[in-house]
Amino acid sequence: MGSMQVFLLFGYLTVFLSPFFHSFENKALAAATEAQKPYIVVIDAGHGGGDFGASVKAGKKRVTEKEITLGIAIRTSRILEDPEYWKPLGRPVKTILTRNRDKDVSLQKRSEIAKNSGADLFLSIHANSDPSRRAQGLETYFLNNTDSSSTAKLEQIEKRSAAKSKEKPDDASLIIRSVAADAVVEVSREAAETLHNSLISHLRSSELKVNDRGVRQGMFYVLLDAQVPAVLLEAFFLSHPSDREFVQQPENRQKIAEGIARGVLRFLAVR
Repeated sequence: MGSMQVFLLFGYLTVFLSPFFHSFENKALAAATEAQKPYIVVIDAGHGGGDFGASVKAGKKRVTEKEITLGIAIRTSRILEDPEYWKPLGRPVKTILTRNRDKDVSLQKRSEIAKNSGADLFLSIHANSDPSRRAQGLETYFLNNTDSSSTAKLEQIEKRSAAKSKEKPDDASLIIRSVAADAVVEVSREAAETLHNSLISHLRSSELKVNDRGVRQGMFYVLLDAQVPAVLLEAFFLSHPSDREFVQQPENRQKIAEGIARGVLRFLAVR
């Protein structure tokens, strides 16, 4: 075969195989891009601004839920965005705080942030309270969107929300949102169990006594409208003296944040 024939053959092969090379290059580029695409975790510090949440006087100081939750949320965000933590995932983690200071944020706005960001996980952090002052420990919730009592509770929330905004509740919108929420209930359960167990395990590994109140279902407006995998953590009881003393210490809020971050990373690893 002469040099001219070889040249022509090479030209034909190049033209013929060009689409395959381009396709391979595009797939490789897409895979590389996907590998660098960050996981998105929306962290919601419950309450804020004029909404103090649970509030208990301890000596001369008043301990408020809005302060405790913000401290835990900011620490969790810093940990998750630290490359030393997310490196095993092979992809970075980007966190979005619904609030990074003491300000009012509506439940609707918190949910919208999660939904509009297409979050891989929405985590709402709260502190608990009990009138008897006997209850203590940790409990984690995912959405209960199935029974009649939950539906009734949601309708009450809708009416209160509508009264504040002076808008009439939209029954059709409520149904659509309820159906959308159903689609992520199972994965939210998985997220709640993973996060809860990781947090309990991390705290106990530090030889801390933690009352495990388990993973539960509940009707929370902020979880319903997120329409992404969503979890609500009740981080100890401000109404219980030992729980309150524990969460007041910055080093303990750091330990809680570390346990939460470990759970989030474990959940993302199997997504």
